[in-house]
Amino acid sequence: MQFSEVLKARVSTRDFTDRPVPAEAIGTIAEAALYAPVGMHRYDTLHLSVITDRDVLERIRRCAAAAAGDEKADPLHGAPALIVVSSSQEGTIAGLNVSCLVENMLLAATDAGLANLYVRGAIDAAAKDAALVKTMKVPDGFTPVASVAIGYAASPRRPAKRPKTTRRKSTSYSELRRHSHPACIRGKFTVFSSERSARIFPGAPLFLSE
Repeated sequence: MQFSEVLKARVSTRDFTDRPVPAEAIGTIAEAALYAPVGMHRYDTLHLSVITDRDVLERIRRCAAAAAGDEKADPLHGAPALIVVSSSQEGTIAGLNVSCLVENMLLAATDAGLANLYVRGAIDAAAKDAALVKTMKVPDGFTPVASVAIGYAASPRRPAKRPKTTRRKSTSYSELRRHSHPACIRGKFTVFSSERSARIFPGAPLFLSE
């Protein structure tokens, strides 16, 4: 697919079949993570764990279900494969770097014709279980942060026709200019404070071109 097609075709899948994902495909998706931008090139602070063992996947599901207070909850939605990204760093930078790897893998999975899902909450819960983290083969000094669930969709979704937004009506550039502080105007782009824009244009993207 063309890159623009991949962007539009990537959708979050929440109804995976139990069909196994070929090892070669998983390898290709994991490799895509290595092309992601990472702060200061600190790739040594990141680790990928490929999990296809159903027992381990079930343990992760149970951890998340317990944290949510719902024993039937399944944030993995039956996905047969999970690539967990761990970091040896702490704070914001860890999440930012991990997210870059995750995005690359989501797009690579889409390009390979595989359904995928960004999973974070379940991994946050699993990270609190030391025994499970060890079973996931996460190195000492690393903490699981987020993951990519991969598989085949039971009910494939159509590619998006337009960017996602919570705005219910379009907003013209002139309207944005009128509501934005003069100091927020930068050439043909309007950059407005999140606090005020959220009140005036709920869900509007940060940058809107003229």
